[in-house]
Amino acid sequence: MGRSVELPATPQRIVSLVPSVTEILFALDLGDRIVGVTRFCTYPEEAKSKPQVGDYSNPSLEAVLLQHPDLVILSAASASPALLGRMERLGLSVYIIYPHGIAETIATIRALGQVTGATLKGEQMARQLAATVEQVRTAVAGRKRVRVLFCAMVQPLTVAGPETLADDLITIAGGENVVPAGPARYPTWGAEALLLANPDIIIVSPHPGTPNPAGYFAAWPVLTAVKNHRIVSVSPDWVLRPGPRLILGLASMVKAIHGIDLETVSLPVQP
Repeated sequence: MGRSVELPATPQRIVSLVPSVTEILFALDLGDRIVGVTRFCTYPEEAKSKPQVGDYSNPSLEAVLLQHPDLVILSAASASPALLGRMERLGLSVYIIYPHGIAETIATIRALGQVTGATLKGEQMARQLAATVEQVRTAVAGRKRVRVLFCAMVQPLTVAGPETLADDLITIAGGENVVPAGPARYPTWGAEALLLANPDIIIVSPHPGTPNPAGYFAAWPVLTAVKNHRIVSVSPDWVLRPGPRLILGLASMVKAIHGIDLETVSLPVQP
């Protein structure tokens, strides 16, 4: 973004306005430095006990200031330039992330390790995710690409297009995303678009409001994925949050698409 963020010392009081960043910080063993989170920061369990400062796109700035943070972390995907401007005018040091793919997620993990003084741990986490990606690519090399539709939600039917984290996971796991490029990265589809795409596999993510999203597609028995019983539920946190649990998301994707059990693939943790 052309910004520089200068800190007098390694940050000791961090407000995370990004659920995936909260996960990364806990994985870096920095949970004791987190002094504020959003109401969507639900993992790990300890995150729920941290002071909440509101939503990631519209936090309470008063609640943020009460925590006296020396660093606030925002995501460009959910925060606005106006929010960043208000925070800067209040004298807050704000670090921006924007990981919308696997490569950017790996870079973000490394960067957060460096920013927080946990460089070695961050490098280990980044290498583990990178190693998993390469292992999956090797496992699916030479296999026929399977046409996949990923649904972020079904009411309304919101699908993942190109340049999204889900699209990246589909490609790495040996699939072909049936959603074409368009003005929106997560477009809303109607029945006509769904029937025209006719994917081989439909991957859905259960949410509290829709605990059984797979049932939504029963209304279209002509769909190839419905006829072949290839509608798979995957935890949204594993595939929509750019953090350490993407390893679980990749395992679920490659299992759904090619029937490969990632337990049979070596996943070394490199120093």
